Amino acid sequence: MITLMKKTVALFLALLFSVSAFAMDLEGRFIVNGGANIGALLPHFIGDDDMDDTLHIGGRLQADYMFTQHFGIGLESGFSAAKVGDTDFSIGAVPILARFSWHPFSFKKFDPYLVLKAGYGFGFWTDEGDDYDWTDISGGFVWGINLGTRFFFSQNIGIFIEAGYECLDIRWNHPGMELEKWEESVSARTFGMIGITLKTGK
Repeated sequence: MITLMKKTVALFLALLFSVSAFAMDLEGRFIVNGGANIGALLPHFIGDDDMDDTLHIGGRLQADYMFTQHFGIGLESGFSAAKVGDTDFSIGAVPILARFSWHPFSFKKFDPYLVLKAGYGFGFWTDEGDDYDWTDISGGFVWGINLGTRFFFSQNIGIFIEAGYECLDIRWNHPGMELEKWEESVSARTFGMIGITLKTGK
């Protein structure tokens, strides 16, 4: 039994050394992602519990600073919009989020990671039927989690892909329509992102 434990520990240490020996150098680097996002948004109107998911599309810009080989901090923002069901109304959101990323391991070209993020989201209404401008600004707390990876074609340029979930605590007030906050709001959005990634520093 002791011999088996020793072999297991030795194998684990060997794998750890192998991964670290061929790991991408991340500490002290700035990593910037820019790309498009698409997902499903679930709005809940007062008195209407049967609103279907609606397609939410837009773009995001993310910037992380790797203060160690495994952990980074950064910011994320962008703009997304969606048409609300069969109505003439559309909604848009601009989140401003702080990011904390964990990179458990990496290789020369691949960098898988997990991101926790939180911040504030601004919401906008538009009425396409009446050419209504992007007004009726609202806002609230936003939090989310992303799982992603980057693949680098060269030392500093590559692509990234992420899948995630965001919860928007936004109350929408619009003439003739109203949405509650949190559980009864435009509160949940699953999405995917893909785009270009740049690595700088050192």
